[in-house]
Amino acid sequence: MPGPHFDPNGAVRFDLRAGAASDSRGSRLVLIPSGALESLTSDALARIGRELGRASGARVAQRLGGADGVRAASVEVFVANVAGELAVAGVGAVHIERWGRAMIAVVTNPSVSDDAFAGAVLAGALSEASGRDVAAASLGREGNVARYFVGSPATAARAQALAEQGGKYADVVASLQQGGAS
Repeated sequence: MPGPHFDPNGAVRFDLRAGAASDSRGSRLVLIPSGALESLTSDALARIGRELGRASGARVAQRLGGADGVRAASVEVFVANVAGELAVAGVGAVHIERWGRAMIAVVTNPSVSDDAFAGAVLAGALSEASGRDVAAASLGREGNVARYFVGSPATAARAQALAEQGGKYADVVASLQQGGAS
């Protein structure tokens, strides 16, 4: 089983003669300045983010031996690999906070200011890697740190509604804990 560290060697490959960039699986990549993404609508950013996340999650699943390997991996190994993939993609630095049964993804220095983008990237990566339907709800930002509740689509929708009502992230998580976050 792979160790808890993500090895970025070969994560992105550049073929300057062919004018191509690709990932470790040989899938073509296009490097896009975050400013270009900033000009898109939230819906477009969410679609792009979801696809970026799915591609990252697929590489994590491949590295860990498929969905069964992901489920067998420790949380630390899984998170290190997802965070590594998202860092290489330029999404930001990702780590996970556990609040009882609730999982909060923390993105430091998000590359795009619209929270729909990083939320969609997280949901896509975690869904694709785990083989489960995962959603991410924005719990807001404090400076250069964005937090997302990560869980089932129904619970994420509840978290999003609470956050949109002005709840601070700690209060939203506490409220979800009372209702049984999943």
